[in-house]
Amino acid sequence: MKRILPILLLIHLGCAHVSAQDIPLFSQKLTNSFIYNPSMAGHTFGSATYSFRQNYANVPGAPRSHLLSAHTPFANYRMGAGINIFQEEVNFIRNTYVSIAGAYHIHFDRFNILSVGLSGEYNLARLSGTSNTTTISPDPVYYQLQNGDPTYDFSFGVNYQSRFWKAGFALNRMATSWLKSETSNLTNYYSAYVQGLIPVRNGQDLLEPYVALRNFSETNDTYDIGIYYTYDAKLMGGVAVRKGNVYNVSIGYKFLKRFMVGYAREMIGSSIGGYVGSANEFTLRFDFNDETYKDRFQTDYKSSKDIRKRTDFQNKRQMKKTQKGLEAPKKKFMFRKAKPVEE
Repeated sequence: MKRILPILLLIHLGCAHVSAQDIPLFSQKLTNSFIYNPSMAGHTFGSATYSFRQNYANVPGAPRSHLLSAHTPFANYRMGAGINIFQEEVNFIRNTYVSIAGAYHIHFDRFNILSVGLSGEYNLARLSGTSNTTTISPDPVYYQLQNGDPTYDFSFGVNYQSRFWKAGFALNRMATSWLKSETSNLTNYYSAYVQGLIPVRNGQDLLEPYVALRNFSETNDTYDIGIYYTYDAKLMGGVAVRKGNVYNVSIGYKFLKRFMVGYAREMIGSSIGGYVGSANEFTLRFDFNDETYKDRFQTDYKSSKDIRKRTDFQNKRQMKKTQKGLEAPKKKFMFRKAKPVEE
C-alpha cells in the first residue's frame, strides 16, 4: 500500500497538469509576491530572488520548482518593473512560465501607496523527453504537450498600502478567461490578500498577520491564514495554515544588510502526509533600492516626536508668558503707607 499510494498520487498530479498548469506555490514572505500580483513590482523596494521548492519528498518524480525573479522601482519610486522565470518539472511534464511586469505607484504620503500593474506572460507546457507511442494516434492535448505549443497571456493587479495594513487583488491569465481555447492546458484564476503591518518596540519589529485567497477554477480554490514576526529587520519567522490541512513554517535571516536566506517547510496534516512527505523550499534574496517599513516608520516616528517636543516647548513658553502677564498687575495695586498730616 505504501508503494501504490505515491504512484496513484503521482498519476493524479500528472493528469492535473494536462488539464491545467500548476500555479506556482511559494512563500510570499520569502519570495517576490509580484509573481501573483504585477502591481507589486517595485513596490517600496527592489530585489533579486532565487527559490527552489521540492514537493512530496517521498514521491519519486514529484514536482520540483525553480523561480528566478527580480524587480526594482524607478522614477523616484513612482514606477516599477520586474521579471519572473518559473520552471516546474512533475514526472514527465515540464512547465515554463515567464512574465514581465510593470507597475505605477501613487504615493499619497510615506505610508499610503496605491499601486496598479500589468504583466505579459509566456507559458509553455511540454513533455520532458520523447514518447514511445507509435500505433496510437495522440489526442489534441497530448499532441500539444508533445510539441510544446506556447500560450501567451496577461494579468492585472491592484494593491493599496497604508500605515498599518495592505491589501491586493489580481486577475490572472485574463486572455485565457476571455478566449477559452479548447486546446489550452491553462486556466484563469484570481488572487487576493489582506495583511496587517503592526509595529512593535517603537517600530523596531514588525508583526504581520495575513489572509490570502487563490481561486484556480470554478471548483478549485485555496486560502492561507498565517502570521509573521520580523525582529530588527533581520530575523523573520512565521507559521501558516492552508486549506486542506496543510501547515507551513518559515524562517529567514538577513545578513550583510542586503542578503536574505530563507527556508520554508510545508507539511500535510492528514494521514496521507506520512506517505508523500513534506515540501521544502529554499530561498536566497538580495534587496536593493531599499525603503523598508522599519526605516519609514522610524523616520516618521522621530519626526512626529520632534514636532511634539517643539510644540510642547512652545506651549510651555507661551504658558509662562501668560502667567507672567497675570502676575505683573499685582504690583500696581499695592497700598502705600499714608504720610502724617502736618498741623
